Amino acid sequence: MYTSLDRFHIKPGKEELAREWFQYLSDHLEEGNATMPAEGAHIESWFLNEEPGGLYGYVYVIYDDREKAFETFKESQNPLDLKHNEYMRACIDYADYTEMRPSVALGDYSVFTR
Repeated sequence: MYTSLDRFHIKPGKEELAREWFQYLSDHLEEGNATMPAEGAHIESWFLNEEPGGLYGYVYVIYDDREKAFETFKESQNPLDLKHNEYMRACIDYADYTEMRPSVALGDYSVFTR
């Protein structure tokens, strides 16, 4: 089981596009949820936050396997995944990207086994 909370800076000048991106995800929850089983994804929670250094995005995930999830997403021809990836490339400053792994994870992760 893979869990992380990732923090990423939104490129200056791309703040409105990032808000559009997150609204797009929100408007397509059913389609987004439908893509998750193939990725081995259980949870993806996306956040936008205004901070002193600008606009930041966060994503909290629980996957069966990180590499499988990323590879499946990267190779997907699903229109939602393609649009989501397009927004990511346009908005995320990958030079200011932090992946945080839990030091402690409480709870019953067995609910995520298939």
